[in-house]
Amino acid sequence: MSTKGISAAAKHTEGLFAQVAIDEALDRTLTYRVPQHLADKVAMGKLVEVPVRNQRCHGCIVGLAASPGDVPLDKLRDITKIITPDFQIDHELLELGQWISQYYIAPIGQTLACISFLGFNWITSHTQAVVQLQASPSSSQKLTPKQQLVIDYLISRKGVAPIAEIREQLRISESVIGGLIKKGLVERKDLVLTRHDDFGFDSQSGLSQPLVLNSAQAEALGAIVQQLELSEYATFLLHGVTGSGKTEVYLQTIDQALALGGTAIVLVPEIALTPQTVARFRTRFGRLVGVYHSRLTLGQKYDLWHQIRRGEVRILIGARSAVFAPLPNLKIIVVDEEHEQSYKQETTPRYHARDVAIYRAHRCGAVVVLGSATPNVESYYKALEGKFRLLRLPERIDNRPLPSISVIDLTQRVQEELDLGIFTHEAHQKMQEALDSGYQVIVFLNRRGFFNFALCVSCKKTLRCSNCDVALTYHKVGDRLVCHYCGRSEKRPTHCPYCEEQELTMVGLGTQRVEEELARLFPDRRIVRIDLDTMAQRTAYLKTWRLLEQGEVDIIVGTQMIARGIHLERVALVVVPLADVSLFQPDFRATERAFALLTQVAGRAGRGDAPGKVLIQTYVPYHYAIQFAQNHDYEGFYQKEIHIRRVLRFPPFRRLIGILGQADKYEVGERLFRQFVDELQNVSYSRRDEVSVLGPTPAPLQKLHGKYRWRALMRGGDPWLMREIAVAAIERFRSHKGHSRIEIAFDVDPYDLL
Repeated sequence: MSTKGISAAAKHTEGLFAQVAIDEALDRTLTYRVPQHLADKVAMGKLVEVPVRNQRCHGCIVGLAASPGDVPLDKLRDITKIITPDFQIDHELLELGQWISQYYIAPIGQTLACISFLGFNWITSHTQAVVQLQASPSSSQKLTPKQQLVIDYLISRKGVAPIAEIREQLRISESVIGGLIKKGLVERKDLVLTRHDDFGFDSQSGLSQPLVLNSAQAEALGAIVQQLELSEYATFLLHGVTGSGKTEVYLQTIDQALALGGTAIVLVPEIALTPQTVARFRTRFGRLVGVYHSRLTLGQKYDLWHQIRRGEVRILIGARSAVFAPLPNLKIIVVDEEHEQSYKQETTPRYHARDVAIYRAHRCGAVVVLGSATPNVESYYKALEGKFRLLRLPERIDNRPLPSISVIDLTQRVQEELDLGIFTHEAHQKMQEALDSGYQVIVFLNRRGFFNFALCVSCKKTLRCSNCDVALTYHKVGDRLVCHYCGRSEKRPTHCPYCEEQELTMVGLGTQRVEEELARLFPDRRIVRIDLDTMAQRTAYLKTWRLLEQGEVDIIVGTQMIARGIHLERVALVVVPLADVSLFQPDFRATERAFALLTQVAGRAGRGDAPGKVLIQTYVPYHYAIQFAQNHDYEGFYQKEIHIRRVLRFPPFRRLIGILGQADKYEVGERLFRQFVDELQNVSYSRRDEVSVLGPTPAPLQKLHGKYRWRALMRGGDPWLMREIAVAAIERFRSHKGHSRIEIAFDVDPYDLL
């Protein structure tokens, strides 16, 4: 609905009614009466508080009309109030939200709460009370000694200072300042303060100048700029090896977009949103660059929104949700590391930021640049098919060589009955040589904790989370067993809780254990660990990064957080103590993810003057992901992987919708999920040549957060037809007795099938 045709008289005489989408799992909007005192304040996209049953909920106005439609007047309730009155969701983003809601089969209210820059939250500006010097005291005005102190202090502070600061520094009461106000010598004001992000600005060095491009970079830039000048949509896939200068192409492309009067969004995976990444953009564009990510406070987001509205921020760099930034005249969206799984949201609405960026750009005539050294298989397929325009950066800048990669076969050491430890003799020796030469070493293991699980050697059982069907991971810090899914933790027991025997053995490998082993091997070296445990605080990464920049770290050990977004020219060696961690997940994309991770972390080496070296320890040295990563051969990997996808009828040759059922009771959930899948198969039967239904089956992770889980999968060529069938099946399922005892969620184009 819209407000067109609603006259001012109608608003006051006949009444005004609003369709409100609330932040709940509802597949419809609710109708409310607009009270007269709010009639001139409501608008599409405004956030409101409304009564729902016996509670107050927050929502967004998505329609206004002079009539309540089919809803009886005596059933209507009033909107309670406007939330954050100066904020509203733009019309373009409301329409984008409607598309996301429909395509990803998500409730409109939860979708808009995700799209909204502030969610559906109440927030105000942050003000500070100050006094400003208005006039110098005349000879006839008598001041007390304390009043004179205040005048002198204000003069030293260029005429203005916060009241709290004056009182603290001069140890005076507020009545002293009140006396000066009465004399007309000072004026009290409330200044609005901007809550900036934590990355900061380097205002001392000035803005950097564009770098000279090599021929491949110049060719890529020319193609993108030509499209920008046409003001027509296009998607480019920029395939460049690690260290090939993709970021400089982004920077110069954005510079051209700004020159055309436009704005830009730069998406990076949240774990790659490092101080160095932000600094690359701010040293080029200064305060035109804003940063948006999940760890910003609500106040920081609110003030950033105001900066965008005032035109002070024209480039927004951020993680997944930055794709919804309300930038006017959007000219370009860059999706760096476009292959990254973290661009796919795993809660409602389960959107993929890359695909949303493409849809949004298509609607507003903007350009999309997808960049990666290891493009997503589906993206590369689209580029070869002509749906995207393929641009290549085949070599590193300044003709620096790619790092040499050696694979160490751990099975030979097992056969020779050698005591492996974590690092082989060769890895230990190479690390020692690099450190002795003054270089830094990265040790990569994509698994947190100290040991992976606790095993009872008597009854052969592992200690598992009571909320989730997963083994607890041992963390030496605190001597605790932790669930990496729900966060539950417990003190390590002294005996087995199943058989009471005191023979618990800790098994496996995690970053904490690697860090401890490195400290033993290199006691005089400075080691830092970067993973979710050490980086839990909002500013932890900033502090760690300063240590890295200042050269105060010799060995960096961590998970995928160190695989991208880091450009350190002193890193000469990367060691992967166990490459097999990511290879054997029950997911058809597991091999692709493993190849990308190995290629990306290998690319951290050799970015300076020293040639880079990489050592990969593995029990499966002939696995094709490891073989192609060793040879820096993305094309070879793609050809192998696309053949497998074609045979198995997986994307890009078919589209998928994942279906997840969750219930508190196992028997109830199993029965209801089977009933739902039966309905799904009944609805799809007439289109069985176009859509197939796989399942139901227990989920690989059968219990998470206290709920039992089941999976089913729809496969077909037309996602809209599949969506139509899914929606029809859920409508039919709602007639089943007890249907509300199971939660059913759809995941269009899924990335996580666990």
